[in-house]
Amino acid sequence: MIEIIMAKAPDIFKITVSRKVHGNYIWDYFQCRESFVKKFLREEMKWSLRRATRSGKKTPENIMQILTDATLRLVWTISEHGVLKFFLVNTDQTGVQYSAGGIATWAPVGSKQVEVIGKDEKRSFTLVVGISMSGEALPFQVIYTGKTSASLPTSSAPNYTKATKELKFRLEHSGNDTYWSTIGTMQSYVTNILAPYFESHRQRLGLPEQLCVWQIDAWSVHRSLEFRSWMWKFYPWIQIHYIPANCTGLFQPCDVGIQQVLKLAIRWSALKDIVDDTMQQLKGGVKPDNVVFEKKLGVVRNRSVGWLVNAYETINKHELIEKVSSIDLSDLSHLS
Repeated sequence: MIEIIMAKAPDIFKITVSRKVHGNYIWDYFQCRESFVKKFLREEMKWSLRRATRSGKKTPENIMQILTDATLRLVWTISEHGVLKFFLVNTDQTGVQYSAGGIATWAPVGSKQVEVIGKDEKRSFTLVVGISMSGEALPFQVIYTGKTSASLPTSSAPNYTKATKELKFRLEHSGNDTYWSTIGTMQSYVTNILAPYFESHRQRLGLPEQLCVWQIDAWSVHRSLEFRSWMWKFYPWIQIHYIPANCTGLFQPCDVGIQQVLKLAIRWSALKDIVDDTMQQLKGGVKPDNVVFEKKLGVVRNRSVGWLVNAYETINKHELIEKVSSIDLSDLSHLS
């Protein structure tokens, strides 16, 4: 809608309209707000929102006992070893699709078959996000499907230099035909991102022997004997605390307060690319019905670097990270 208005009637965005905010009417420039879009689709297009469904994970029956135990273990470690906020990091992994689509779309009322653009998109990459209790975001690790450097974004990708040189992102291939993290990529994360972060603060504060705490979920690779043995051999000063299974949405800081903001920022960046693409096609004389979205893997993979830079700058806010790093179990009392 935005790109068509920009191409066919851009002056609409210069019109001032009144809208109600907290009971008061204010004047502002017209925008394609969610309320306007929904009203237009329902009343003018006669469309309704159609959703895809998915099964949810069950929360353990003794959830409060599980989370209380996990909290007490963490508190004991922090107290016993004098762990400062700089030395507690939570890391989470999330899959990111190259498509900016979602799980729902608008379609004519009564439609029997509805295609949700992006719903069946299988091409993705894994984003590894880390935050510390001190309010810092660690550099991203991004894992792409492939076995060689040819499967990575090229140096000509938008914001490539900023991502790899300034923000110290690690862009790595999985070494196989999936985009999932492996023992190798996890070891790389610890060696190139996590350990250097901890070391920098140990040196800065003059605490070379300080124990550090790493919170990760109870994924099979994280719990594997191979990975735990490797950690104990090379990084015995980093103690792992696992997020209880099926509790990441309640107890894991990254999942509770970061991932939604992160993914929204990525979606907006991807949407901007679609808008720019569409505008270029419309200006070139392509009719709206014939507009196509760029899906070539090499193109969207390069664009992903820009999405991630924008996402990192969005979440790397001290107040946001420090707030979500502190979990109050009293907020979960309704689950007991």
